[in-house]
Amino acid sequence: MKTHHLLAACLLTTLGTTAVQAQTMMYPSDAGYYGEIAYTPIELKADVGETSKPEAIRFIVGKELHKNWAIEAMYTTTFAKDHMVGFDGDVTNYGISLKPKMALTDNTELFARLGVTHSNITAAAGNHRSSGDFSYGVGVQTKFTSTVYGQLDYMHYQHKDGIRAQGYGLSVGYRF
Repeated sequence: MKTHHLLAACLLTTLGTTAVQAQTMMYPSDAGYYGEIAYTPIELKADVGETSKPEAIRFIVGKELHKNWAIEAMYTTTFAKDHMVGFDGDVTNYGISLKPKMALTDNTELFARLGVTHSNITAAAGNHRSSGDFSYGVGVQTKFTSTVYGQLDYMHYQHKDGIRAQGYGLSVGYRF
């Protein structure tokens, strides 16, 4: 199955789950949408040994499905290239993830992200790769207020076609 077909199936499943949630009151009334913005320096490493570390910004829009589950749509793009001789890295990716999570304290959660992403990675001399892959990550989230929170996470975006894309993220989020 092609990646864009898989992403479409995940999106339709998400919309169906949201519609079912609207019909039934199984979930808490405060379960809602949220948005995040993150600073994430991404490490692009080629199998031949070259590494580039462009700085990226990541946007996430999510929907709480349950107190221990959420679903997220993500978009990441480079805002500052790491200009290296022979490997001028630039990355853009988008994807969808399930987010299992568990409370450590009243204000702090441990979470994971499991999903698929499609990455567009460009290296020097017009060397461009575009492909989809399984993505995963782990992190910790803490509330600052009832609607504002912060996160520290690690994401593995892709390891395919000779390039690995991964990085840490520092984000701030808002619950609607």
